[in-house]
Amino acid sequence: MDAPHDMDATPACGESAPAAPPAWVRAAQALTGPWTWRNFSSWFCLIGAVLVVKGCFVDQYTIPSGSMEPTLIGDPRFFRGDRVIVNKWIFGPRIPFTKTRLWEGESPKRWDIVVFKSVDPKSKHPVLIKRVVGLPGETVQIRDGAIYINDRREDPPQELRKALHYTTAFTLSPIQIRSYFLRMAKDNRPLDVLNAGHPSTKLLYAEMDRFHDRVKNRDIDTLSDDEVQELVNGVDPAALHTVHQLVELGMQDQELVYGIRPEKEHSVVPEGHYFCLGDNSGQSLDGRVYGWVPKENLLGRAAGIWWPISHRRDFTGFTRTWQGWLMMCGPVAALIGLELAARLRRRRRSRTEPDTGQ
Repeated sequence: MDAPHDMDATPACGESAPAAPPAWVRAAQALTGPWTWRNFSSWFCLIGAVLVVKGCFVDQYTIPSGSMEPTLIGDPRFFRGDRVIVNKWIFGPRIPFTKTRLWEGESPKRWDIVVFKSVDPKSKHPVLIKRVVGLPGETVQIRDGAIYINDRREDPPQELRKALHYTTAFTLSPIQIRSYFLRMAKDNRPLDVLNAGHPSTKLLYAEMDRFHDRVKNRDIDTLSDDEVQELVNGVDPAALHTVHQLVELGMQDQELVYGIRPEKEHSVVPEGHYFCLGDNSGQSLDGRVYGWVPKENLLGRAAGIWWPISHRRDFTGFTRTWQGWLMMCGPVAALIGLELAARLRRRRRSRTEPDTGQ
C-alpha cells in the first residue's frame, strides 16, 4: 500500500507551480504588505489621514536659512538646525494643497512667528518663516533700528529687545563672505563681471585655484561657521575684499523699499496682508524686498522648537495646553489605534473561519 501524501503539495499532472514574484516585488511587499485591495485601502486611508493632519492641524518645518537667528538656527543638518512645530489650526484649517480655508480662524498678532508660502515666485525657498511686524491697514516705517507704526514707535516684548534691531540696508558677516569665496573656489571659473587683467582679479583667481582642491568635494551650504573658518585659513584678505565687493554688487537688485520708503504703496499694509521680517535683519531677505504677505499665504503660527532637544522652546504656550497635546499626539495615537483594531479584527476572523484544508 502506498504511503499517503499531501495532495495540495504536489501540482497535478501537466500543471506547474505558480512562479514566485520577482525579488523587487518581494522586497516592496515586505514594506507595504500584500498587494490586495484591502491593503491598498488601508494605505489610502493612512496617507489621507496624514495629509489632513499636516494640512489642517499641525506640522513641522525646517528653518531654511539664518534669517531668523538668533531666535531660530537655520541649518539643514538634523542635529544642528532647528525644527519647529507649526499650529495650522489657529488661522483656519486649509484644504490640503490649496489656499482655501474651511473657515477663518484667528488673525496673526504682532511679533508672532509665522510660516507662509513665499510671494516671490523666484524665491529659493518656497516656504518661509518670519516674524509679523505690520498688521493690515497700518503705516509701517523702519527708523534707527526700530519699528514705527502709524508714526509711533512700537517696541517688541522685553524678551525680544536685545535680539531685534531692524536695518534699512543689507549687511554681510565675515562668515558669509568666506562662504561665498569657498563657493567660487569650488567652481573655480572666471567671472564675466571681472576684468581678467586687473591685479585684484588675478589675485582672486589665484586664490580660488589654490583652494579648489580643499572644497571641490564639499557641500558648502552644509558647513558650520567653524568649518568655513577652518577651510579659508590662510586666504589673502585682499581676495576676500574683492569677494565682498562682488556680493554687494549682486545684491543691488534686491532693493529694500517696503517699510522704508515713504510712498503709500511701500509703507501702508493693505487689508488682508501682513508685513513680515526676519530677526537677523541685516542678512534677511524678507518683506522689505518682496512686500506684503496675503493672509491666504499663511500656513500657520510657529508654536515652538521641538528639535534639537537642547534648543527646545515654546513660543506661545501651545505645547503646554491640552489642545496642543491633542493636536500633536492625538492623530498619531488614533492612527496607531486604528491599525491595532484592524489587526485584532483580522486575527479574530482567521480564528473563526473554518479550516478548508484537505
